[in-house]
Amino acid sequence: MANDDTPDNVPQTPAPAPPAEPSPDVPNSTTAPSSVQIPPATDTTPAMSSVDERAQLVSRARSFLRSPSTQQQDIFSKRKFLLDKGLNEVEIEGLLRELPPQLPVVPPRAYPQPPPSNLPNLLLGIFRIFSWLLGGSAALVLIYYRFLLPRITRTTTARHSLRDHHSTLFRNLTASLASLKESQAENLTLLPKPYKFREPSGFSDCRSLKDILRECEEKKFEPFEIPPLTLLRCGIQEFGVGKEEAEANPTTEDLFRLMESHIPWLLSDEGVQYEHKLWETLTTLTVFRSLPEDTHPSDNVRWTFDPPTPPVPSPLLNSLNELSAALPRDSKTKTTALQHTLQSLSDLTGYISAQVYVPFRPYSASGQSNNNNTSPTPADELKREIRALKGLVLNRRSFMPMIPRAGSSSTLSQSVS
Repeated sequence: MANDDTPDNVPQTPAPAPPAEPSPDVPNSTTAPSSVQIPPATDTTPAMSSVDERAQLVSRARSFLRSPSTQQQDIFSKRKFLLDKGLNEVEIEGLLRELPPQLPVVPPRAYPQPPPSNLPNLLLGIFRIFSWLLGGSAALVLIYYRFLLPRITRTTTARHSLRDHHSTLFRNLTASLASLKESQAENLTLLPKPYKFREPSGFSDCRSLKDILRECEEKKFEPFEIPPLTLLRCGIQEFGVGKEEAEANPTTEDLFRLMESHIPWLLSDEGVQYEHKLWETLTTLTVFRSLPEDTHPSDNVRWTFDPPTPPVPSPLLNSLNELSAALPRDSKTKTTALQHTLQSLSDLTGYISAQVYVPFRPYSASGQSNNNNTSPTPADELKREIRALKGLVLNRRSFMPMIPRAGSSSTLSQSVS
């Protein structure tokens, strides 16, 4: 490092004696420029001039060290520069002590360059995502309004129309049923009402429990197939045979004991369930009356059977009975005197028809058939029978008996009325 203040033509003189070091009690910052001891002057003039030059060199070195440009340099560079300028070690050490204490040199902070911002890429990605979402939503909405919505609308309209049609049909059906019910209520008044206490034909003639058992053996009925009304009626009637009027009516216990003695099946599990059915029939039907009447059925009361009054037949039933009585009996099996003649004529007609519908057979010159040597096949026999039957059916119509016409039926109805 060169400085313009330092002369290049300074003569090199031998190093003087080392000056006395300053006291350590005196600080470096307050040290006077005269702290560097200069060798005592001699009487010769060249010695004085060399001392002055040395002092100037030291002062220039001091100002050099205190300049701001050299304060940031390290101590080794400063020492080397001062040695190159002709200062000795003692002077350099003294000048370095005079310098104020320096802070340690902090190396420059080399921060890495920040990476480029990723915000544009992020915004671009978000924009792409939203663009895809908007595009897909627009496509879905277009497909929905173009294809799905018309079909859904047509389907909904068809369902509503079908539901309205079904509702109309149900209303019409309800109205038709109501009108049919009203018409039947008006027309069925002439029909006989069902008989509530009707018994089966086989059990209605029974008068005792033995008759019921005999009927079951003949028709192979099981005990649970016996009608409860018939069993209770026969039990009450059999209990009163040969007894006075007061004792002819059995109590509940006597009646069930009598039925169990004749039908041991009533003591089984299924029979117990059947007895519950008998008890329900005994207490609910009006044909069975308890004596006295004001007692509860669970008390020890006596039971009697009052035969129900048969219903009065309706006018329509009376007319049907009269018409049935007026009709001839066994008209299908009745034979006439000409029945044999009619049968003979029918057989003759069938034979003639069979001969008429025989297939044509050409004859030879000798008067004989050409196919005498060949026997008829089963197919030919079947065809011959079919033709004969056809002719018999067609010609039998003329021999059918006369069918009574409307005039005869009106005459019959007038005679019945």
